[in-house]
Amino acid sequence: MTWPGRPTEPGDQDTMVLPVVPSSRGTTGWAAGTTDQDTMVLPVVPADPAPTGGTAEPGDGSRSARGLSMATAVSLGLRLLGMVVGMATTSVLARYLNPDGYGVFALALTLGVAAAQIADMGTTITVSSRIAREKEFAGRILSTGLAIRTSMALAATVALLVGATQGLFGESSAVVSVVAIATPLSAASVLTAGATARFRPEVSAILALVQGVLWLVAVVVIAQTGGDLVLLAWFFVAVVTVQTGIGVLINRRLVPLGRPSWAEAGRIFALSWPLAISSLAVMAYYRLGSVILFHLQGAAEVGYYSAAYKFLDVAQLGPVMLVAPLLPIVATSMSMDAHRRSLIFSLAARTGVVIGAGTAVLLIALAPALVAYLYGDDFGPAVTPLMLLAVAFVGVTLGYVGTTICSALGVVRPIAVLTVSVAAVNLAAQFWACLHWGATGAAAVAAGTELVIGVATCLLAARAMTARLPIREVASVFAAGTVTILVLWLVRLPWPVEAVLAGGTFGAAVLVSRALTMADLKRVLSRKAL
Repeated sequence: MTWPGRPTEPGDQDTMVLPVVPSSRGTTGWAAGTTDQDTMVLPVVPADPAPTGGTAEPGDGSRSARGLSMATAVSLGLRLLGMVVGMATTSVLARYLNPDGYGVFALALTLGVAAAQIADMGTTITVSSRIAREKEFAGRILSTGLAIRTSMALAATVALLVGATQGLFGESSAVVSVVAIATPLSAASVLTAGATARFRPEVSAILALVQGVLWLVAVVVIAQTGGDLVLLAWFFVAVVTVQTGIGVLINRRLVPLGRPSWAEAGRIFALSWPLAISSLAVMAYYRLGSVILFHLQGAAEVGYYSAAYKFLDVAQLGPVMLVAPLLPIVATSMSMDAHRRSLIFSLAARTGVVIGAGTAVLLIALAPALVAYLYGDDFGPAVTPLMLLAVAFVGVTLGYVGTTICSALGVVRPIAVLTVSVAAVNLAAQFWACLHWGATGAAAVAAGTELVIGVATCLLAARAMTARLPIREVASVFAAGTVTILVLWLVRLPWPVEAVLAGGTFGAAVLVSRALTMADLKRVLSRKAL
């Protein structure tokens, strides 16, 4: 599933920048001021005569729909550029290391990103949501979140180093021991919570692009000089260090840090512990598949699987752009009337399924060409896993929408129950599928998992927003994607023609079904303040 800002790997535009996020539905316990089993009531913070974190400026955080749409468009442009940089980096890296070496390095990065995800413990999304609601305490909230995140990251680093010393990660142990050093630096990613809460999605895009360019330079240098995997890992640490420093400087202009508070830490933990459980479950089914595959089938199969998954990671720029403005809007949505909340949810769900299904159609149509162009003939076995993971992307995008809404509203206990249950089933299925079908089996299990999580979290989100899931529109988009894929399957054409045909057919079907309309465009370009 996608915690908005699902952790990704170097060379992707979101590495260690975006927060890990979960989501929900309904106002039962919000409007009435009561609670039930599915709703977590956010604590009311008493007025502080001398807040430590600075005060909110007039109009702070208020932006028109048009202004936010323009900022999101700029962010999308930066991320598209980052996508190009990231795929170029991946191509150079995969061709230089070959499947075995690429598999070893990919496993090390997977473990490093997983450690960072565990260390987050739901802190980033909790901090972002609270800053959106309690602007006058922003500095204190953000600094407390940073202190929590750093402490957890240091503990995760120690765990990785101990495991690497014991040789638990096989051929990747030496690389893991270096990559682990970057884990505490990832704590600074919590600073993007302030930018998100202030409707500044472009900040994360800038940081991601900076990292992507630096990482491309590092990979090219290693490839040209013949450096080994350990030296490549040290370059990764250097890139993350520079990116972290730039992020800290940018944050000083948005949300100056205040003094951490034990009371604030208690409030953050009260809201984030279900997210911490969810993060562990997500890490288990999202990242441990590579570890299982490594032990059952070896580094080469991990290389094929990671090569295919790289497209999925990069494609997440679409849902990331969608949920960046969605989080702060939903966090304050309980002051809106029911009709407006319903419109917000409907537009987010419809846009999400169009992005997910449209990307899946293109990935399936272009899978052979993409793998051959970026990785070379040695990675031919990655084509089938990529097609299966393209299907998974539909669930990934829906999961971004559902988990973001639930997390922003504090309705996180159902998400924790869902993700833990799915993770248990996923891991059992991964052992069986990886043993029999290698990377293809792992991808099939991932596809089923993501679809279940995506649909379930959107249902929870609909309930949290007291809104109706736009079933007709969602079903029509699914049907359009399926028909387009069947047409491409039956009519074999050169890949450039298939790409145009896939995009045109799917786009026309979306317009005919009115999954998105001109009224939606007018809403996102409105001059009214959010």
